[in-house]
Amino acid sequence: MNCWKTINLSRDLGNQRLMVVSFLVMLAAFIMIYVPLSIIYESIHLNDDYLYLFIICLILIIPMHLICHALPAWITGQRIKIKISFKSVIFPIFNIEYNHSLTRNLKIVSFLAPTLLITCPLLFFSIIYPQYMHYLSIGAAINIGLSVTDIIYLMILIKAPKKSIVEHTKYSFDILIHHKSN
Repeated sequence: MNCWKTINLSRDLGNQRLMVVSFLVMLAAFIMIYVPLSIIYESIHLNDDYLYLFIICLILIIPMHLICHALPAWITGQRIKIKISFKSVIFPIFNIEYNHSLTRNLKIVSFLAPTLLITCPLLFFSIIYPQYMHYLSIGAAINIGLSVTDIIYLMILIKAPKKSIVEHTKYSFDILIHHKSN
């Protein structure tokens, strides 16, 4: 196996830059989702009865995002550990550990899973239940902001050779290809 590319976004782009870009994408996503919906449904009165449920869902969106990443590997029978560490009293840090390498296609599905399983249903329900579009738009925008690194990884992974595999190290992804021997 030869390493085709090592991806470490923290080293390459910096954590602060990633956080700023994620926040700006989140804000832009909220504006692009909420403004058209509020124009389309201008006669609908927004309902704020379930604020406590909305806050609970906001707290759970990061673990749900992480579980969505792990779901394709679980479905294919891969063994995965989700670790929670508390470096901060307020926000726990979630990390996925894979026991085996993943194929390129499985990793692509893994990066797309939070968008397909969280963002798309939230957008759908904001159209179906326009009285809650403000809550659902915020949730969708937060998940889109969380998906910025996924999109960057996805753009790199799509350019990788089709038969490559992805191996996880502590801080990076290694895209490996089979070495053809003569």
